[in-house]
Amino acid sequence: MKKFEMVDVLKERGFVEQPIEAEALRQCDGVILERTWSKEIEVAWYGKRTATYTVRVFVNRASGICHVSYQQDGREYKSRWYDTVGKRTYNAIVETARCAGYEF
Repeated sequence: MKKFEMVDVLKERGFVEQPIEAEALRQCDGVILERTWSKEIEVAWYGKRTATYTVRVFVNRASGICHVSYQQDGREYKSRWYDTVGKRTYNAIVETARCAGYEF
């Protein structure tokens, strides 16, 4: 059975690798992946507008931990450190996006 590789699975699901500028993050074999969704929503007394939802994942491959940031319309509303980069962490990311109204 093949080992679950969260970085590969996120890339398959549309996440794009972002450049890492901090030397400390590069030294730990880090990778930053990000995906943004958008949809038209109806706002009372305003009309239609585009809502955006962004998930940004930093994976420290040297230690096997990761940090996930969730943003709605450019503002972070949730941030979480996970001590593994396995299937449980991936499922938590998928479920958080689903609860916000976005599908992987």
